[in-house]
Amino acid sequence: MGKQIIISVGREFGSGGHELAERLAKHYNIPLYDKEIFDHVEEKGSINAEVAKYFDEKPVSPFFYPVSMDGNYLPLEQTVANHIFDFIRTKGNTEKESFVIVGRCAEYVLRDNPNMISIFILGTKDMKIQRVMKKYDLDEKAAYNKMKRADKMRKTYHNFYADGKWGDSRSYDICINSSTLGIDKTFKTLVAYIDAAME
Repeated sequence: MGKQIIISVGREFGSGGHELAERLAKHYNIPLYDKEIFDHVEEKGSINAEVAKYFDEKPVSPFFYPVSMDGNYLPLEQTVANHIFDFIRTKGNTEKESFVIVGRCAEYVLRDNPNMISIFILGTKDMKIQRVMKKYDLDEKAAYNKMKRADKMRKTYHNFYADGKWGDSRSYDICINSSTLGIDKTFKTLVAYIDAAME
């Protein structure tokens, strides 16, 4: 692929956003960055990949925000986030790489890159619960609670670092309800949109 293309995928928990990101990466034959980011964070130095995984997309706790005497200390949540944002900027703006990236405020971090297409995947409550139940082998109540916790965390994380609000249509090029079309038709719709945007 000659022209750079960056596809940023924000998603509600249970909406199929990660599956759609995988399919888009395969379709355009470009890397997918999600869990692979942790290796980069570890390479930066002091943070172990497992620690980075734990603090990934975690909001900074309002109850524990210590600052050193020289003012340079940052909580691990923010240190991990800063390394991830640095990775996104390096891949997108310095190395001019094409890729798909899931979450992590990418639509905000790369907001000035003209080759980025930002997507947000949402879904109906019932359909998302069904997906979560099936994927994690949970009953309906447990699936709903898991979904609520994950979305609250993602929203708080995103809104801490980004200007635009998580899931607000004004922050993305396209928002699409995967429950309306199903995953296959949602994928085809996104490909049609991306292809048109790339012309």
